[in-house]
Amino acid sequence: MDKENLKRTVEVRTIDGVDALVSTDPGEIFIDLPASNPRYIRVQEGNRIQEGDVSTRSTAEMAGPRLTNWRIESITAETVTGTDVDTGETRQWNREQLVQRLSASEFSAELTTFDRVSVTEIDEWHERHSVEDSEEVRPYVIVIAYGNNGEKFTQLYAATESGDWNSLEVVQQDTNIQNFSEELRKRFDDAVQKTLEAEQLYP
Repeated sequence: MDKENLKRTVEVRTIDGVDALVSTDPGEIFIDLPASNPRYIRVQEGNRIQEGDVSTRSTAEMAGPRLTNWRIESITAETVTGTDVDTGETRQWNREQLVQRLSASEFSAELTTFDRVSVTEIDEWHERHSVEDSEEVRPYVIVIAYGNNGEKFTQLYAATESGDWNSLEVVQQDTNIQNFSEELRKRFDDAVQKTLEAEQLYP
């Protein structure tokens, strides 16, 4: 989240008919897509990009040999250089063309960070218990973490039965979160916890 506070040189670009903010600084590509479908894409030197749309293809499809993975070696104001992870082949892209292809999901960024997290507090959560045939009412929050690959990840947290926000528990989460590696899950949890603390919804 600290990276969100860094000053960037950005320009407004029209991508697929909508305006987006695009960084022009060396060292990273940053694409801030519109509020109608809020998401962002960040690729830094050392990260990977892959052919294909991670939001529409399965994990198995993205892992297939037909979709090339590239490690990004350098990002300048004009060009981006990458190395094929499998063959070691070096390739150079025009930066503007790669920005367009990332925005259009022809390439997907490697998921590494969750620099944006939104929290929405809901007054009540109703959970039907079949045994007691009654309703339990608890306040809860919906947390959406935005990954640097343009994806969104949602978790539902509930307070205790007494409505004590000092003891939140996860009651629902996206399946993809459950499949995170240990390192990625830690980054996700840290980003969410910092936001909950900032919103004073976590001890």
